[in-house]
Amino acid sequence: MWFFGTKDSPIYTLDRRSTPDDGKHWSEKEKLQGRAYFRLDDDPAKLTIEDVKETDQGQYRCRVDFKKSPTRNSVVNLAVILPPDKLIILDEKGASVPNYVVGPYNEGASVDITCIATGGRPPPRVSWWQENALLDDSSESLDDRRVKNVLRLGKLERRHLHTVYTCQASNNNISAPISSAVSVDLNLRPLSVKLVGQNRPLSADNTFELECQCVGSRPTADISWWKASVPLRDTRKETSSDGNITTSFLKFVPQLEDAGKMITCRGSNPAIENSALEDGWKLDIHHVPLVTLELGSNLNASQIREGIDVYFECNIKSNPWVYKVTWRQNGKLLVNNASAGIIVSNQSLVLQSVTRAHAGRYTCVGSNQEGDGESNPVFLDVKYIPVCKSNQPDLFGVARQESAKITCNLDANPTDIQFIWKFNNTSETLDIPMAHMSVDRAKSVATYTPMNELDYGTLLCWGRNELGLQKHPCVFHIIPAGKPDAVHNCSIVNQTAESLHVECAEGFNGGLPQTFTMEVFDALTFALVSKVTGNTPTFTINGLEAGVSFQIELSASNDKGRSAKTTLHAYTLKAAEKRTECNTAAGCVAAATSPAAILQMTPILGVLIGVVSALFLVAVIIVVVMRLRGHDDEDELEKEMEERIGTSGSGGGRQPPNTMSRGVGGPVPSDKSSLGKDTDVDSTDEKNPDIIPHSTDSEYLDADEKAFEVLNNAPPRMYDTLPHHLHIRNNQMEPASSYETVNMNNTMNTTLPGEEITYAELAVPKQHGPVMMYPSHTLGRRPHHPAQHEPTVYAQIMDLSGKIPAGHVGMHHTLGRRPILVAPAPPLRVSSNRADDREELLAGVETPLIAGTLPRESTV
Repeated sequence: MWFFGTKDSPIYTLDRRSTPDDGKHWSEKEKLQGRAYFRLDDDPAKLTIEDVKETDQGQYRCRVDFKKSPTRNSVVNLAVILPPDKLIILDEKGASVPNYVVGPYNEGASVDITCIATGGRPPPRVSWWQENALLDDSSESLDDRRVKNVLRLGKLERRHLHTVYTCQASNNNISAPISSAVSVDLNLRPLSVKLVGQNRPLSADNTFELECQCVGSRPTADISWWKASVPLRDTRKETSSDGNITTSFLKFVPQLEDAGKMITCRGSNPAIENSALEDGWKLDIHHVPLVTLELGSNLNASQIREGIDVYFECNIKSNPWVYKVTWRQNGKLLVNNASAGIIVSNQSLVLQSVTRAHAGRYTCVGSNQEGDGESNPVFLDVKYIPVCKSNQPDLFGVARQESAKITCNLDANPTDIQFIWKFNNTSETLDIPMAHMSVDRAKSVATYTPMNELDYGTLLCWGRNELGLQKHPCVFHIIPAGKPDAVHNCSIVNQTAESLHVECAEGFNGGLPQTFTMEVFDALTFALVSKVTGNTPTFTINGLEAGVSFQIELSASNDKGRSAKTTLHAYTLKAAEKRTECNTAAGCVAAATSPAAILQMTPILGVLIGVVSALFLVAVIIVVVMRLRGHDDEDELEKEMEERIGTSGSGGGRQPPNTMSRGVGGPVPSDKSSLGKDTDVDSTDEKNPDIIPHSTDSEYLDADEKAFEVLNNAPPRMYDTLPHHLHIRNNQMEPASSYETVNMNNTMNTTLPGEEITYAELAVPKQHGPVMMYPSHTLGRRPHHPAQHEPTVYAQIMDLSGKIPAGHVGMHHTLGRRPILVAPAPPLRVSSNRADDREELLAGVETPLIAGTLPRESTV
């Protein structure tokens, strides 16, 4: 049985009397509450009390009763130790510390931290530790079972920031002591404030960003910027992640007046008085030179006239100093030119013997590394007497009784001018009344009306201002007005696929202002494509169709009319895709036969192909018709010749004069009129199939070739008679006189019966002028001599297509179909009896157009 204290009743029993093995256990519920158990098997046996409480402390007595032995008692004292309940940490003000952080305290301050332990038996021991180092173990007992310990920290330094201090309380060596830790928070002064970078010169009126760093301030430092004593506001701030570095940026635009001033960066901890640090630079401001220009001090700007000397002074303020000073007149650079009276000497300019050309706006320019500084302009006003302005019209075309306004523009300073007008011709000089003129400062307009031819001449204009009279008058020529001359020297200087550029030289304007016109026509349809008018004969036309020919007509016009037109022929280039070259023949054929090429060619070539086909068909029909009619005419001609030859041979008589036989080439009309009259040969020409139509190429031939073409294309004719000056002598035809003129109007008919003409000689009379044998279509008409100065004689000789019957000789027998042109030469001899003589057909001929031999039967 176990007894507690002085109680007589046990708190725990074990009875083994009835159950010797395990026994019967009992415990008091109020006292032990089931926390006690007697362990009989342990040696020695033990009463184990779990979860010991303060009330369990006291004297315990163990009583053992035996069956045969006396009772035994054993006493044990149980001491229960109570550890401290809790720790309380107070700051220097006696307030509890929240979040286990004391402070913040300013750097350099002294701090007392108190730790109080409550509860515990015996009273605990309270101590302060920093990590494993004991700082203070002096504790003091208070009432209500409390014990305290005060930790004193003097002159806190930066190293004390975030230092952890631990308070421990313990009253035994069995259980672990209880503890509580706090850290110290401090307000720290800035360690340094510095402007980042180098102090370099700053350019005025440019924007710069200055940087300042403040290190070591806790909390974040306040950074301010100052220019002299003036705060600057345009700033921004950045802080490092650990809060130790604070950076401030200043956007600064220096001004010229900031030169020499201090710009300062100031960093401070607002929680600590007198903690500010600062850094500053002395500003060096570079700027564009400040330049002012002044006229010489002894000069009066309003009294400067031609011939005096003028000088200027250039005042400069610059940082850095200028390396160059230049002078300008009206924006143009002036250079030193002593011969022209311009002397440039650094910051001075001297103008010797100024003229009106020196007038204008003057500036000086100072240049340094920052740029060019230009001064204020000083206007140099040079006064001079009037002179005529250049480039004013001096030729006026005026019709009779037409009023013309002649403008006289003068250049003068001052411009208040009195004008004098005079008229001068070859016989007299007249003053123009003031009523016929108007004046507007430096301009005067005179109204002049010529009434007769003596009123045309020269108008003279003078001006006078306060400096004097104009030395040389302005001259205006008054001429009769007329139409302008045509433009000339026109050329196409540029042509593309869609544009043309034409330039011409203008002609005389007729005494009046003229304008120029260019008209562009389609060369095929003559439709007007474009019309352009301008004051100069230079034109550009765009938007034309590619690959098209154009006819361009240019003219000038004024109030009196329009000039003659000048015509040009031009064309636009083909489009690039139409002019693409091909490398092979197969490629060209493929490109030409491609559907795209056919579509491109069809609009243009379709019309041309149709026209050519129609013309070809008409030509074929005409040739066939003429051939058919020609054969019919030949049959009728042969019959008629047989009848005439038969009549002439039988009768041996002469053919009727003034009649014409039919040639082989077609019927020859029998006309009772003389050959001296006009003869209609149109019907003969139309029915003759051997007549070759005139070619249009004749217009490109010279005079001799044209004459030959006239003879060559003339219808072959036969004349019934020869001129009476040609006689048959010894089977030869020869002229009666070498100086007689062949008269085709006289006729003859000589017959040598039974003989055939074997040789004939034709001699051309030697005259001062050329002897012309005209084709039949000119007989009876007034001969036209296109070129009498060219001594060229033309003859038309026809060879016979058949024999002349014996006993009949006459020029009416056919002379053949092939005309031969013979130029001036010795007498032409033609022989047809010998084959060897065939080569002599054209002997002595200078320029034969048809070479060959005549048939053996040919006769001239």
